[in-house]
Amino acid sequence: MARKVDVPDSARSWAIALAACVINALMSGITRTTGLLYVALIDTYGVSRFEANLPFSMRNIVRNLGSPVVGALGQRFGPRNVTLIGGVFGSLGIVLCTFAPNVIWITILWGGIHGFGVALGNTLCQVVVTQYFVKHRATATGLAFSGSCFGSFVLPVLMEYMLSQLGLSGAFLVTGAILMHVLPFALLLKEPPWIQRKTKAVAQTRVPDLTTSQYVKEYPDTKESQNVFTIDFKQRRSFGESDRNQDNIEKNCYSNSSSNENGIRNPIFEDSMTNINEAYSYQDKEENNHPIQNVLPEEAGDKDSSSQHQKQETSVRKALIIILSDPVFHMISLSLGAFAMLIDPVFTVIVDFIRDKGITETVAKYFISALALGDLVGRLGFGWITDRNYMTVPRFMMMMQMAHGLCFMLMPLIYNLYILFVVTIIFGIITGAALVMFPILIGKYLPTVQSMAIGCMPFFTGLLTLTVPSLIGYFRDEVGSYNGMFFLTGGASVVVGFLWLLEPLLIKLRKKLQKKSSAKTTVYP
Repeated sequence: MARKVDVPDSARSWAIALAACVINALMSGITRTTGLLYVALIDTYGVSRFEANLPFSMRNIVRNLGSPVVGALGQRFGPRNVTLIGGVFGSLGIVLCTFAPNVIWITILWGGIHGFGVALGNTLCQVVVTQYFVKHRATATGLAFSGSCFGSFVLPVLMEYMLSQLGLSGAFLVTGAILMHVLPFALLLKEPPWIQRKTKAVAQTRVPDLTTSQYVKEYPDTKESQNVFTIDFKQRRSFGESDRNQDNIEKNCYSNSSSNENGIRNPIFEDSMTNINEAYSYQDKEENNHPIQNVLPEEAGDKDSSSQHQKQETSVRKALIIILSDPVFHMISLSLGAFAMLIDPVFTVIVDFIRDKGITETVAKYFISALALGDLVGRLGFGWITDRNYMTVPRFMMMMQMAHGLCFMLMPLIYNLYILFVVTIIFGIITGAALVMFPILIGKYLPTVQSMAIGCMPFFTGLLTLTVPSLIGYFRDEVGSYNGMFFLTGGASVVVGFLWLLEPLLIKLRKKLQKKSSAKTTVYP
């Protein structure tokens, strides 16, 4: 019985999305337990708040700044292998904290080893999800990202129970064991068969160069069944002075074969075609003799499947050049940076910000749950808008970016508890809906270097968010209110949203840069 071929948006595709959801639940859910561990470190080791915060700050720094390394590894070895290694390092770092004698060692183990493990294990699974989907890409990505929300509901409760029953060391040990469950789900993250990481060698059978007249004499008509290969020039560039002799250099060709039971006539090969992405013709003033080349690959797939093949760039240097020279990538990175400049401060100051409005801390804590609930709804509930083509991904991103900033700017102006609670939920919904779009944008504009691009984005975002503590300290301690920070960062998000109107111009600029690059790298015989 023939093995069923994987196709996009299949049952296996949804299994991949669920696996990524579980990985996110475990890896990202642990982040929401840091508040409990922070207090436990102070009580257990008797350290200052600054020292107790070091492991968690180190984890965030390593997580963000180590992402380019993760992207490079993923581009070279594939997301599944990198995620597996991340699961091992992430779990090992926490388990070793069980035996840590002081906070310095916990900073090294939790912040360094575990932090790098999270970077490895929680960065590239979204790449595989986008590769497995075409029609339901946004919905599937939202499902994968929703894992962090589910983890934030479950793991803090579990951590509180473990700290009360097992103590800090016991909690570290069990948490590390729980994180080991990333490994079986990471094993499912095999890239789809239409994603090619290495170009396979093609066996070629060459027919001696003959003129057309010589070919007719040498090869008589045949009535035997033969494979027919089709040729389709997607792009032809001509260099030279006359229209006579043409010596074709073929690049990146793939072929499809079909069988003709009635036979064919050799000189013409009627109704045959081989797809060639790019052909350069070099002309001179010699006689009109047309060399004939016959390329026979080892295997020939059907036309539909071969059209889906995406060859991943395995050279880290070339992948980095492609990313850094792409203006669309910088637009996506800028958008993510503006997004992070709202999310990072709001989770840090939301309780204190609500208290400044005269609302008690007991009530203010519910706003954290409101953010988490809205975030979950946004991740799961809005992917259909782009999946069904009601709105393009760039246009949807522009709308979300602007709405995100406007909601953030409205918060300081609202003093009614219930209205503020509703706006907070809306802010969370927009957060979740926008977050889903980033890996989709990378898959849309940078399909051959997705791993590297996904890895590089958090690096630039991490550098930008290093300013958040200073920003919070300045406005709250020096100015006396968070309002200025909300207006500043919210306004920046609105401006970045408007910049998405320039997306068509960025596409044209990218094409021009690609043409210049291809002209410089043309290989002459």
